[in-house]
Amino acid sequence: MYTLVYINGHLNRPDTLSSFLNSNVGESPLLRVDCVTPFKGTDQELIKEVCRYLSAIDPHVEVNYNITQNVSTETNVAGNWVHFLVMQINISER
Repeated sequence: MYTLVYINGHLNRPDTLSSFLNSNVGESPLLRVDCVTPFKGTDQELIKEVCRYLSAIDPHVEVNYNITQNVSTETNVAGNWVHFLVMQINISER
């Protein structure tokens, strides 16, 4: 499982992210998103943002959502919030 960190409206970009994507082409690895500051929106909105973000890292790789393994969300008067998300992604060549 690979972990990304969401903090202050941004996903981190660790040095190992490109190699993780390239080594998993044709695979469906698990990805965890830890929200240090909660993501304002639904889990589906975070999933779309993560896939768009990962697909933009390398022009030869496309990342698509497969299934959600685990998620922690909260709804209050301020809206919907995601605290963490574990999802399976599909990584393919473009």
